[in-house]
Parts: sequence; C-alpha cells; structure tokens
Amino acid sequence: MYKIELIKRVAKDTRLSQRIVSDVVTATLREMTLSLSKANNVTFPGFGTFYTRIRPASQARSFATKKRIDVPAMRLAAFRAGALLKKTVRRSR
Repeated sequence: MYKIELIKRVAKDTRLSQRIVSDVVTATLREMTLSLSKANNVTFPGFGTFYTRIRPASQARSFATKKRIDVPAMRLAAFRAGALLKKTVRRSR
C-alpha cells in the first residue's frame, strides 16, 4: 500500500477530506522520523515498535577492486511487530 492509498482509505473510513488526512499522515510520519533520529522508540500498542539499532563497524570486500574496505558503524531504523499485528497477519492466509 502506498501513502496515497492509505490517505484515501482513511478519508473514506473517517469521512474526512483527503487534504486533512494527508496533513495528519504527513505530520505523523515527520514526528516519527524526528523521534527516531533522536534514538527514541515509537510504539503503537498491539501494532508494533519502531526503534533504532546500531550496526557495528565491519569490513567488506569491494567487488570491483577485490580490496577490503572499512564500513563504519551506523544507526539503522528497525521495526518489531506487536502481538496483535502478528496474530492478524497469521490469520489472514
């Protein structure tokens, strides 16, 4: 599902305009991004938790030159599904 599809469905379900729903979705995503950039978790009970984790520094091999290169440590966004989401997805087969 793309963002525009989500906006259309929520607008239909709530009987709000697509413009209002779009503004709310955009603001929500902006706030989630800001929170994650500060290494804070974003939790929706039953749905799941967005969090950050650190990938340690490592070495890799360049396919082009076959030389080893250093890959720096980096913070990544991750998601852990909640119990209700897992149960709903399992049941929907």
